[in-house]
Amino acid sequence: MDRTESVTLTNMCMITNADKILVLNRVDPNWPGLTFPGGHIEAHESITESVIREVQEETNLTITQPKLVGVKQFYDAEHHRYLVFFYRANQFSGELKSSREGNLKWLTKEELLQSPLAPNFDHDLPLFFDEQFNEHLLDGQRDVLF
Repeated sequence: MDRTESVTLTNMCMITNADKILVLNRVDPNWPGLTFPGGHIEAHESITESVIREVQEETNLTITQPKLVGVKQFYDAEHHRYLVFFYRANQFSGELKSSREGNLKWLTKEELLQSPLAPNFDHDLPLFFDEQFNEHLLDGQRDVLF
């Protein structure tokens, strides 16, 4: 029995500053709307190092001590597992600067929840805001928080 499978590894980070949350208004036509910065994990890169690098590339901010708060998993169009490691960070340095990924802005939680989010991103938000959840599973039949 083969215990290996093709997997795409990615990350996403909610950055906070007092009562504000940094959001990215993505311009990607495949997944547009508000979300948090993040991206793919490169070969031989730790998951934590990848989120620090991705945040820096997309925001020009250097985060420190990001905290892993959950994981999302689903299957892509080729039926390969896709994992997104969710982080939160409130310590950072640098000057905020938008990238080719989209424009950045600070919102309150209430403003975020009333904004046009990326598709299904509202289903991920409990992992960032509610410590009782640490996994979001989408498998075609189910959309479940654990």
